[in-house]
Amino acid sequence: MTIDEKKRQYSAPALSKGLDILELMAKQSEGLSLKQISDLLGRQKTELFRMLVVLEERGYIQLVPDSDKYVITLKLLGMAHQQPGIKRLSAMADPFMRELVTKIEQSCHLVIERASEGIVIAQKDSPTDQRFGVRVGAKVPLQNSCSGHIILAFADDKNRKVMMDGIPAAKHLPTSKLKTIIERVKQQGYECIESLQVQGVKDIGYPIYNYTGKVVAALIVPYLGHIDHSQSADIDSVKEYLYDISSKLSESLGYLPPTLSDDVKKELRESQKVF
Repeated sequence: MTIDEKKRQYSAPALSKGLDILELMAKQSEGLSLKQISDLLGRQKTELFRMLVVLEERGYIQLVPDSDKYVITLKLLGMAHQQPGIKRLSAMADPFMRELVTKIEQSCHLVIERASEGIVIAQKDSPTDQRFGVRVGAKVPLQNSCSGHIILAFADDKNRKVMMDGIPAAKHLPTSKLKTIIERVKQQGYECIESLQVQGVKDIGYPIYNYTGKVVAALIVPYLGHIDHSQSADIDSVKEYLYDISSKLSESLGYLPPTLSDDVKKELRESQKVF
């Protein structure tokens, strides 16, 4: 039996319709009516109506009050955060991120890699009136973002290849350019670039490691400079604070600096609950 034949044999049309609806609505900034969903998916309204009713009953979508339009809820995001690793990482990062934004008066967010994309799993706003933030759940391209450069640079060769293989070939960076980025970031120990998504923002980030020395996240500050230079911390100060907080978060996950002896590392690991 061929792969295509197996796919047809084990297909689940109703499930596919439901997933098509969720994937469509996840990309929309505004609600969609049944007719709009029908037109965009190229399916009959009659075959989608029951799907919408069930998805609404289960809490995955909801009707906008006094409207015929549906919007996706945060239920899927909440389910993702129930994964032990993500839930624990977010919880452990929270006080460190709060400390950071208080010191630098800039926002910050935490990014992990899933399915060859960066996913924002935690975010803290600047305590000031002027702020720029990235919403929790937002997807970030690995190949052209500060967090993506960090995750790719500090991954081992095998994991980096897996991540790159999952990115559509049309979006790949030239091999030479990717190599240059990886070498630069590894040599610096961090990344600092003009945002490739938002004009006027400079992204600064450091890697977060677990007890095995594996990079598990990137902590990012989207730095906003003020025209009157009234910001409380300049870029160099932000780098210092961000390095300090990132190091503390990594250590809380059981990461031990490479300068420690193997015997000391072993003793400390046995006394820690590691991520």
